[in-house]
Amino acid sequence: MSHSLPAPFKVSVAQVQPVPHDLPATLRIVVSAARKAAAEGSRLIAFPEMYLTPDAYETLETLREAALVVERGDLDPLLQVSAETGIHIVVGFFERDGDRTYNTAALIGPQGLIGLHHKRHLPLMPGDCFVDIPEDISVPIFDTDIGRIGLAICYEIRFPEVARTLALEGADIIVLPAAWPEQARILPDLFSTVRANENLVYFMAPNRNDATCGMPFIGNSHIIDPLGSTLVRAGAEDGVFTVEIDITRARNKSLIREPGVFEVHPFRDRLPATYRL
Repeated sequence: MSHSLPAPFKVSVAQVQPVPHDLPATLRIVVSAARKAAAEGSRLIAFPEMYLTPDAYETLETLREAALVVERGDLDPLLQVSAETGIHIVVGFFERDGDRTYNTAALIGPQGLIGLHHKRHLPLMPGDCFVDIPEDISVPIFDTDIGRIGLAICYEIRFPEVARTLALEGADIIVLPAAWPEQARILPDLFSTVRANENLVYFMAPNRNDATCGMPFIGNSHIIDPLGSTLVRAGAEDGVFTVEIDITRARNKSLIREPGVFEVHPFRDRLPATYRL
């Protein structure tokens, strides 16, 4: 883990409807939003799950046809805007990699593609029912010049082990692109707050506000601080929502009200030997 502590900086969640069946148009939306956020001082902007491939796919073949191929240069416009502005970008999409297909979140920085996370916990839902569980299960956490960023995707918020593993590996910020409908409202309303607070990290969850297969997504994109306070929470409207964070707060894993009298150390006081796996 890097021991340097960046000064407070701004981060953003983007909740802007993508353009179905039109990757170039959706990429232009990402580029425009990234430029706007960077101009306002943001160092990181996060977009929702499946954002670049938002359509309904009734077969694996149609999904693979629409899926992005990273090595083909499909993300190049985003690499370019990141290099030009210095902003980091997280965005979700279906990805084709040889004979494998993934639900992917990419982290892009000024120097290029930093890393990919392939969704491992797959619900029986449109799109996810066709994709593969990745063979590589290394922890999706990445060093950047704004701190250590961990990635997860949507349904993975239901598994506390995911966020805890990222936190134990030193995540300052967990970014979880999502596609939550009304039926999953408990996740943005409650789970995000718990995941942030139990791990003492910043938690960013950009959620879609369009619709797929007749199912509308609820927006409600948000950023939560390490004590579980909501810093930003959108409604259903389009927008880019920005707030300043200080990751030194995410590196303090102790809660001390009165030194030597009232102290809580949730990470130091863990007893892994007592936990059944």
